[in-house]
Amino acid sequence: MNPAHLDYDILADLAEGLLEDDQAASVNAHLDTCAECRDRSADLADVSRILAEAPVPPLPAELASRIDTAIAAESLHNATVASLEQRRGRRHWRALSAAAAAVVVLGGGAMVGKIALDDSHAGSGQSSARTPVQDASRGRDAEPRGAAPSRQSALSAPGFTVAHSGTDYRAGTLGPQVDRLMGKGGELKLQGAAPDRRLTGCVSGVTGGRPPALVDAARFEGREATLIAVRDDASGGWEVWAVGPDCTEQNPHILKQEHTGS
Repeated sequence: MNPAHLDYDILADLAEGLLEDDQAASVNAHLDTCAECRDRSADLADVSRILAEAPVPPLPAELASRIDTAIAAESLHNATVASLEQRRGRRHWRALSAAAAAVVVLGGGAMVGKIALDDSHAGSGQSSARTPVQDASRGRDAEPRGAAPSRQSALSAPGFTVAHSGTDYRAGTLGPQVDRLMGKGGELKLQGAAPDRRLTGCVSGVTGGRPPALVDAARFEGREATLIAVRDDASGGWEVWAVGPDCTEQNPHILKQEHTGS
């Protein structure tokens, strides 16, 4: 191989975010001036796209049935006077439903969905065993007895976690890079951290309130950035944004936006 060009191993490590910062910067600088190496990088992206075309696993029937039952029960309770324990129970079910749906998008629905269901059964039999979601809602339970829970209370918890994959994203390959990371859905879920208020507002402003499938605190072409991806149900592809570290709901500071089809 011509030593003036990058080999596929180096390009693959760059796409996966495995290179040290100084080495990644050097490789990115080379890609800016070398058409042949950019073609090789695009070839790797095509391979990732083909591998990512496998269908997303469907929501398990048992989990879907239980979520439907919970939603139906919620509608019934909303028509009656709610007690303190009923309000806590409904918040708990909403949180479980949202968590299960988010995990299915990440490809790990079957396993974590079962954990969520087991947790809900344990909580219904022992009123003293409170989940973190329930504990976080205690401060809002001082509303008058008989009042219906507010929309703000039910939706106050962020519906996503923040991954730290170390990936250095590049323009033109955002979709394939997201596909590659989403193949590690379970690993990203375990590594995810809760977002702060600024990032929560940033994501909501960028996506228009749609729940993200991936929020990754990483880099974009060598610069610190956050990658936000939302699944486009119509095309099966992704809407992807790279935003700067000062992104807020009012000022998203979008560095790059791409839409990819399946």
